[in-house]
Amino acid sequence: MDQLTQRQSAILQFIQAAIADDGRPPTIREIARHFGFASPRAASDHVSALERKGHLKRTPGHSARSIRITNQAPSGIPLLGRVAAGVPMEAVENYDGHIDVNSQFAGRDHFAVQVRGDSMRDAGILDGDCAIIRTRPTVPDGAIGVAIVDGEATVKRIFKTATGYRLQPANDAYQPIEVEAMTGVDFRIAGPVVGIIRTMK
Repeated sequence: MDQLTQRQSAILQFIQAAIADDGRPPTIREIARHFGFASPRAASDHVSALERKGHLKRTPGHSARSIRITNQAPSGIPLLGRVAAGVPMEAVENYDGHIDVNSQFAGRDHFAVQVRGDSMRDAGILDGDCAIIRTRPTVPDGAIGVAIVDGEATVKRIFKTATGYRLQPANDAYQPIEVEAMTGVDFRIAGPVVGIIRTMK
């Protein structure tokens, strides 16, 4: 590939960082604003130069966020097929891409918490799991999410009730937590659980 100018290298790094942080590339206008260009045309010219040099590719149609990095090696863990959890099936190793946690849960609106306890055992969330949360002030009724009650975080199914919320465990050994809206309890929803990461021991 052709050598990059200092400005082209800076723009490429900016695009890579935006994709890593937000899960999507910046627009031409965002690039122009970040680097203080007088017009988006200057940013577009630099992106076109990076495209000619093989570092970027813009998808047909040139939508606002059509920029893609072309010279990065696949990241993540190789996905080599399927495994049966019921009836055994023939084991065939087929490369089927990569599982990249960063791309699946990319963006500044995600965070992780480590689960303590087994109150959500029957929902497949176990002690020691890392739960991936999307930051949202609400969750769909009955969805699994993280709620903050008087400064303590808990993962439960969250139901809206006539007088507040019910935090429902997925283990009969635990009782639901009833949060009444008028009792002065400090309560907020941190967001829904969108993924679980588990290390087998």
